[in-house]
Amino acid sequence: MKKIASRIICLFLAMVFCTTVFCQGGTAFEPESTLASISSPVKKTAPAPVSVRPHKRLPALFDGYAIEIATSTYPMDKTNPLFRQFGNVVYEKLPEGGYSYLIVANFNSKDAALDFVKNVVKPKAEKARLIQFSDGNRKVIRG
Repeated sequence: MKKIASRIICLFLAMVFCTTVFCQGGTAFEPESTLASISSPVKKTAPAPVSVRPHKRLPALFDGYAIEIATSTYPMDKTNPLFRQFGNVVYEKLPEGGYSYLIVANFNSKDAALDFVKNVVKPKAEKARLIQFSDGNRKVIRG
């Protein structure tokens, strides 16, 4: 029984050795001067992924405050540097034409929202303004 087990182990080791030698593609037996001339395929690098997510549309029945960071006649490019500075930007298609880009915010009061716009958003987006949505109507809040 020991003799059969030792033969099986020897056979297994011989198979592993042969597999290793053949999987190396024969380069292990080439002289060094030949190995230096072997060229590896050039890898193409994929473009870096863009970290900007597509904008979602503002819900039609949204009630609350939102901060408008930009407006445009046509849809703005999603890679615009302004959109990288703010998270969760949504858009609204304006009735008179054009687009409004907004940050939806959950504020307890109008004063808190105005303070946030003034101290946090305006330094990054000069034209930012507070918008109040109520019953599908949009109203600019001046502060």
